[in-house]
Amino acid sequence: MTQTRRNPYIFIAISIINLSFAAIFVRLSNAPFLIIGFYRLFFAVLILSPVFMYTKSWRKYYTIPKKTLLSIIAAGVLLAIHFSLWFVSLDYTSIASSMILVDTNVIFIAILAYILLKERLTHGRILGIMTAFIGVSIIAVTDWSNYTPIFGDILALISAIAFSFYLLLGRTVRQKLDLLPYVFLLYSSCAITFFFAALIWGYPFFSYDPNEYLIILGLALIPTIFGHTLYNWALKYLEATIVGVSLLAEPICSILLGIWILGEIPSYLVIVGGALVLSGIYITARIKSKNEKVGKIE
Repeated sequence: MTQTRRNPYIFIAISIINLSFAAIFVRLSNAPFLIIGFYRLFFAVLILSPVFMYTKSWRKYYTIPKKTLLSIIAAGVLLAIHFSLWFVSLDYTSIASSMILVDTNVIFIAILAYILLKERLTHGRILGIMTAFIGVSIIAVTDWSNYTPIFGDILALISAIAFSFYLLLGRTVRQKLDLLPYVFLLYSSCAITFFFAALIWGYPFFSYDPNEYLIILGLALIPTIFGHTLYNWALKYLEATIVGVSLLAEPICSILLGIWILGEIPSYLVIVGGALVLSGIYITARIKSKNEKVGKIE
């Protein structure tokens, strides 16, 4: 019994570490961002296919409403938008700035929930949002002297907004559908979105160095299969507070990996701004989780 309880914590720790490698793989690849996105999700779908067919998870699609299926497809499109903007942001700004700003999705979720779902915006959430906003402002001012980094920062923030819509949409679907049929259709929808976008932009699919495909395969296997998918599995067994706080480890791990592998050392002000952003995210996520828990008790 004790081992069963510990497993989710072990898996979520593994998933966070794996997710942190995503920025490194993207930086190492020289392929166009749409090709990176397509093959990342295409490989992920291929890897999941044997398990998906063996467990006959496809049968779940016959029992859920078409509206739910369309919601998953829409979530896949939003995920593709998020990935695209984030991939491009890494070409213009540092790993530290990009990862910290993308992680502000928790803040945007709180704001969107207030606007769209009429959820109450507590004093604690307002404090968290203001703290994160100050941190974002410091990062922006640090990068303002050069147009290129600030453009990457803006893309990372828009990517966070797209990810927030994706999470709000996916959160309701996951309550009705098991993990494997959900992520399989989600990844498939995302891959198809990238495929048609690459066709429209005229990018070739097969003229790249073999190392590029290996890098993207690593991106599909490590951050996607053993990152996103494993993390979604752990969500079922962990309290919302633990889940929200654990997200803070991803940008920290990515920054450390960037220093170790790429020698990319963030500036002092980016570190200060990042600490404020992560603190604001922590406050917002913790307050949000507590409110959700209280709601369930009532």
